Amino acid sequence: MKKIVSMLLAIVMLVGCLSVLGSCGAPKDDGAEFNIYLGNEVYDFDPSDYYADSTAEQVMSLLYEPLFSVNKKGKLVKAAASDYDIDEEKRTVVVTLRETYWSDGVRVKANDFVYAWCERILNPNSPNPAAALLYDIENARKVKSGEGTISDIGVKATGIYELTITYREGADVDRLLRNLASVATSPLRQDVVDTAPTYFSKMINTMVFSGPFQVRTYDYATKEFSLERNLGYHQSPSTKNYTKNVTPGTMYSFFTASGSEMTVSYSDIENKTRFFMCEAPLADRAAKEDKATVVDTTSAYTYVFNLDKPLFKIPQVRQALSMAIDREAIANALVFAKAADGILPDAAGGSSETLITTSAKLDEARALLATVDLSGVSPYFTIKHADTEEERYVAEAVAAAWNSLGYFTVTTVAVSEVKNSVGGSTFYDSGIQTLVKEASYGKRNFDVLAVDWQYYCDDAFVGLSAFTSDTNGCGVDFSKNANRTNIAGYANEAYDTLIDSAFTKSGEERAALLRDAERLLVTDAAVCPIVFNSNFAFVSSELRKVETDGFGHFVLTKAKLKNYEDYLED
Repeated sequence: MKKIVSMLLAIVMLVGCLSVLGSCGAPKDDGAEFNIYLGNEVYDFDPSDYYADSTAEQVMSLLYEPLFSVNKKGKLVKAAASDYDIDEEKRTVVVTLRETYWSDGVRVKANDFVYAWCERILNPNSPNPAAALLYDIENARKVKSGEGTISDIGVKATGIYELTITYREGADVDRLLRNLASVATSPLRQDVVDTAPTYFSKMINTMVFSGPFQVRTYDYATKEFSLERNLGYHQSPSTKNYTKNVTPGTMYSFFTASGSEMTVSYSDIENKTRFFMCEAPLADRAAKEDKATVVDTTSAYTYVFNLDKPLFKIPQVRQALSMAIDREAIANALVFAKAADGILPDAAGGSSETLITTSAKLDEARALLATVDLSGVSPYFTIKHADTEEERYVAEAVAAAWNSLGYFTVTTVAVSEVKNSVGGSTFYDSGIQTLVKEASYGKRNFDVLAVDWQYYCDDAFVGLSAFTSDTNGCGVDFSKNANRTNIAGYANEAYDTLIDSAFTKSGEERAALLRDAERLLVTDAAVCPIVFNSNFAFVSSELRKVETDGFGHFVLTKAKLKNYEDYLED
């Protein structure tokens, strides 16, 4: 391989075989090795955690596997599940797990799903909007809101490899199964988490993976890493035909670290030094747009207002700020994005209506602000955003529009990574994700925060629940005996009522209530979506069988690189 490969192979020699699934003794032709690029840095490899950018969700989809998946045609297919049986009278789904193994050779068990769902996602002490994915499970919503105990949740391991899910009365079981295709519902091993509860998913020697790939090496200084085939994916790790389920042997990559300029370009594809790029500079996007593979996602790039701030307590201020944004111009500059015309993208179950103006309405915004007495509030505020080229561009464009209204002084701040030390180990966290997590506990250290909001699936209820007062997934503050607010601090009784009503309905009645809820959220402008994200990749003509799934992830499990031996070093 190229220089990066040599360096990474040296790291492999230094760290040794990290699991029983290492490639020691592997036959010569064990699948392609090739260079890829996945995007901005991922700091945390916990699939059940709240991730605040699209790169993290894409990477998780390569490393973990839920019970089901949704293919590119929108059809539900079995993933970690080998079979399932629905008993409508008992309101149960009995799921049999296929033979598949963690990257350390331990077979995936039913208790791994029970632990991930009940102890990690639905535990009221753990803020996580992914909880709404599981609310159709008996008592799940009550437990997350602090009622009952975790043992009351309708998920049990009824065999070592058998999971019995009891769904609530009135639930749409087909919808529940589609929600269980979200990578956020992937299993976790309690014995692994217990070794380092606060950082098991941040350090390479404390991570195991259930998906087609595992993180083989990670150099935290250079941000260079490698993904290696998980030999136990859908088969015994001792099988001789171990290329059957996962074709690539090793994929070498790096992350763009916070504050660093991207060093890849489309020329890397043309020069065959990189064969898959899931990110690119804005100039390359514009020049090579027709060369990209693009797929819609369940993610929206969103500005979150801190509603504790007096200025943002005024609805007309939030509405005017939203009106002033030229979403069309921003989407065009980002190339692989769509101007947000609502809260939810189509792929996340968004309304078919145009709820938000996508072109700037500066005169209307100024007229609206003229109706409000702003003399008693500070006009100064800051947009905090990740330190990347595209986010800097958006922040500067939005700040310029807001400053042009004549009422505010808006500045932008690029948020860097956060260094932490636990038990003698040093690791880094995303600065944006840190602010999001703090906000989920009620501590909002921002005025306006840019978040790559992940809606997890194609169910509008899941996405819209994140903005409610009591079912937002942030759990309970037991010291105050109260539910935690959502990260914006938005509270609207009418909105909560619409979501509660939708929870008890089905079919078109449920859909209508969710459309009303999205319309109300847009009217209140509690959050300000900018663009709906599209996943895109530049794929070399040498690389075949790169697929996409129904949630907008690229699937590399069967990727084949033509004549990959030609790119190996002698």
